[in-house]
Amino acid sequence: MHRIAVVFLLTLLGVSVTAGSEPIRIVDGLFKSTDLKPIAGEHVEIHHATEESGFRFSHHPGLVVFKNRLYCSWSNGRAHEDRPDQRVLYSFSDDGKTWSESKILSQPPKGTRDSHIAAGFHVNGDKLTAYYTVRYDYPTHNLYNPKNALYAITSTNGSNWSRPTKIASGFYIEAPRPLANGRLFLGGEHAGDKWKTHQARMRLWFSDNPNGIGGWKEAAIHPAAAQPRGLKVFGYTEPCPYVRDNGVIVCPFRNSSGYLYASMSRDNGATWSVPEQTNFPDSMARINTGRLPDGQTYLINNPGPGKMNRGKLTIALSIDGQLFDRAWVIRSEPTTQRFTGKGKRDGWQYPTAVVWRNSLCVAYSVNKEDIALTHIPLKSLK
Repeated sequence: MHRIAVVFLLTLLGVSVTAGSEPIRIVDGLFKSTDLKPIAGEHVEIHHATEESGFRFSHHPGLVVFKNRLYCSWSNGRAHEDRPDQRVLYSFSDDGKTWSESKILSQPPKGTRDSHIAAGFHVNGDKLTAYYTVRYDYPTHNLYNPKNALYAITSTNGSNWSRPTKIASGFYIEAPRPLANGRLFLGGEHAGDKWKTHQARMRLWFSDNPNGIGGWKEAAIHPAAAQPRGLKVFGYTEPCPYVRDNGVIVCPFRNSSGYLYASMSRDNGATWSVPEQTNFPDSMARINTGRLPDGQTYLINNPGPGKMNRGKLTIALSIDGQLFDRAWVIRSEPTTQRFTGKGKRDGWQYPTAVVWRNSLCVAYSVNKEDIALTHIPLKSLK
């Protein structure tokens, strides 16, 4: 009844809330800085980088709930982003506030020029699957190395892990996400000459195997068609989709235009429309989307203004998964790096979120050094 009442009220006010052909839009002035208010939430730190540890870079957090515990993984490098010897760490918590000592989830073999990049978790029954991308032979081919691929390891207790299984070639920082009827979505980037020569960017997969490991089929998407700038507007696309009530899937993409692009699928992720530019501002960073228990869609991002401005992390809400009409600030306090490093920048960035114990738990990296989490009470989002 709550969602129906809100839809009725917006209709009386003359605001359309019908999900049509447009993938995403915001009401005018949604991110006007003078109107944005902070959302109620409790901030906790999961990982704090130190000089003594020898690893001062932290990024790409991923959250999941497994056996009534909250797990978080992240990339952990010595100084620079995704450079050799970077590993993946993880920690868990029984209450979301006090976190276990960090453990190594994966790391490159000694003597290699490889790096491991965290790509989150997937839960299937009593099995926890952790994902990570291997970036091989730095700086050979740089990010275009066709050997780059996503791998998975599994555990039944969150402590002992299987040997890795290769999932898909490319570059990924997100774990599989549920669509409808048990289908899973996996999104990342192409590797090799297709990426380097602007033939392809985003790489989308779907699988009807609930284990998140097997059965992956590549989805069809034609991102260059009907776009004057073609693929040149896309660098990393970092796909992160959500499903509307009518079954239409919307997948926003990171890009360099200053606004999110988005594509839609009407066949449960098998084929995707040409990505089109929306009016949703974005500073060119990873975003996170999802559905709240009351049916609302959320989108968490750095809206800017300006490219690569990650000083403000916000959450926007939509009733129908198309029109986003409310937004709040999650974090915007000034923050400055303690350590130098290539690829680093100040700010609250690369969010990941999960609903747990009457809260939306949002994890993010701070200056690409620390990993923090904000507990937002669901009642604050009604």
